[in-house]
Amino acid sequence: MSSEVELRRGIRRRLVELNVNPYPHVPKSKVIPVRSIVRSPTPGSYVNVAGRVVGVRRHGALVFFDLVDDGQRIQCSISRSDVDKELFNFFEKFVDLGDYVYVAGSLYYTKKGELTIAVSDVQLLAKALRSPPVKWGHRILDPEVKYRKRYLDIMTNPQARRVFEVRFKTIEEIRKFMWSKGYIEVETPVLQPIYGGAAARPFKTHVWALDTEWYLRISLELYLKRFIVAGFNKVFEIGKNFRNEDIDVEHNPEFTMMESYEAYADYNDVMELTEELVSTVAKKVLGTDAVEYPVGREVVKINLSPPYRRVSLYDAFREFAGLDVESLPDDKLIEYLDKYSVRIAGGYDRGRAVVKLFDRIVGREHLVQPTFVVDFPKSSSPLAKPHRSRPDLAERFELYIGGMELANAYTELNDPELQASFFREEEARRALGDLEAHPFDWDFIEALEHGMPPTGGLGLGIDRLVMIYTGVNSIKEVIPFPMIKPREFEAKNQ
Repeated sequence: MSSEVELRRGIRRRLVELNVNPYPHVPKSKVIPVRSIVRSPTPGSYVNVAGRVVGVRRHGALVFFDLVDDGQRIQCSISRSDVDKELFNFFEKFVDLGDYVYVAGSLYYTKKGELTIAVSDVQLLAKALRSPPVKWGHRILDPEVKYRKRYLDIMTNPQARRVFEVRFKTIEEIRKFMWSKGYIEVETPVLQPIYGGAAARPFKTHVWALDTEWYLRISLELYLKRFIVAGFNKVFEIGKNFRNEDIDVEHNPEFTMMESYEAYADYNDVMELTEELVSTVAKKVLGTDAVEYPVGREVVKINLSPPYRRVSLYDAFREFAGLDVESLPDDKLIEYLDKYSVRIAGGYDRGRAVVKLFDRIVGREHLVQPTFVVDFPKSSSPLAKPHRSRPDLAERFELYIGGMELANAYTELNDPELQASFFREEEARRALGDLEAHPFDWDFIEALEHGMPPTGGLGLGIDRLVMIYTGVNSIKEVIPFPMIKPREFEAKNQ
């Protein structure tokens, strides 16, 4: 245990001995949010506020200290000559950085023009037994501390707090946007007997009451489609997905998606919905739909205003990689797979090979401005409807912004016989070692057999969208508590 923690615990014990509660239930008077005072200050007025002490500057008998309340800072001053001696001594002896306090006093401006509260009363609200790791307004440089103890990062760094304010406001505005378009927000199960809706490895758990293995969902898709079968025309859900996959700057095993499904729509309609959503939410959250995002060593200005460019997957190969993949024979395509160390689990499949090669070699620096990459090989998209004019393709798009894939969408497959045949093909691949192949979901096939209207579906990554809005290039920066390797707790060192 550190000497600093032991010292503060000693202060706590002394307070208890003096019959002073270090953790009272509420402040002695109703407090005013600091933000409202700073927004409309009235010098000479008497105010009651509360917040965390984040800075103390002593000048003999005059002490200046800073409070932060809900992210807003205000300066306070307490003078030995203006307050009761016991009150001043209490502040000096018992109040430390990190403590929560209630203060009351009159507003005034210092000679330097800073709004300040001349304190006439102080109450300790919560004694902090550990001091902040850095000064308020500074960044925590140690990633181990920053990500494992995110509350400290947000507590001390206003920029980190802003990222999460943007995140939560983004989710709020997405909901409002979808509601305004007539979508109903629904719920689907997180624990599922058969996972599906994406190509990913699942997390597995045992349900004791049923004595069976269940899975954390990898997608919201198949249960949302059941709502379309049930007769809801427009549904969406914002929720967590779980994929047992890589952890890197763009991936976290637990992440947040917004998925929507609309009856009597196709992927063209969904493209229009998507570009309007991204632009509208940006303007609501940021006040603009022009953002700056780091790409490589440069910061690039990105215009999120519709319409977004549309380019086919094969044309993107030709334009950005100088490669006519569509005309390549299989043996040449396999040579490219070997060249770029692309592995196809479950055996060679041309459609999957094309998509994986696209992910590997098409320069993402070319997909910085919003771009819909459309029309994927059919075998790579077992839940999408085959293209109406190119039976070898599927009506699918991916939205790229800042070099990242933000959204995946289909004209949804609603033919139960064709869907069942695609599932059988996926099962065959699974038997050959493709652990990401889609399991056969008999219950979903039965739902489709009751009839699902033509439908357009969208999956939008919330975390990556917030990365674009905030200009950060690591998903760990926008997930409040990202997944990191657990550390054994050693009580003796605490």
